[in-house]
Amino acid sequence: MTTTAKEIKYNHNSVTISEIKKKVDFTVLTPKKIPDYWTLDTKTTPWIMLHYMDSNDTKLMVAIHQSRGSTLSEAELPPAQQVDINGNKGYFLKWVDSGNVDNNGEIITGGLLRWIQDGTYIEMNSSRLSEEKMLEIARSMK
Repeated sequence: MTTTAKEIKYNHNSVTISEIKKKVDFTVLTPKKIPDYWTLDTKTTPWIMLHYMDSNDTKLMVAIHQSRGSTLSEAELPPAQQVDINGNKGYFLKWVDSGNVDNNGEIITGGLLRWIQDGTYIEMNSSRLSEEKMLEIARSMK
């Protein structure tokens, strides 16, 4: 179930999003619609990385990487499906092995989603979430 996150549960002694925002010179966007049982592991080098983990902190559910960005050219990307994210042009690319079973017995789904919003380049990837769920999370980022 996807809900509006009220309090983020950080793991691994992560730096908080509030602390990250004070250290960077671009807008750090965070999803507002994520399951309330996910935890967050943040990393700040070389990108701002938000890694949302399952409640057991064993599976990466979705990774969201951010940096300063101004343009995103179709010519620079492999062929991808164009999508709209909050009025911004985004690109979604399914994994090559989508639909196959991984080493843990799970079906690979999702892919790589890229867009620029408020001057921030964002890359989201997941092998556990569907394209629809990834787009829902992306569209909730503020």
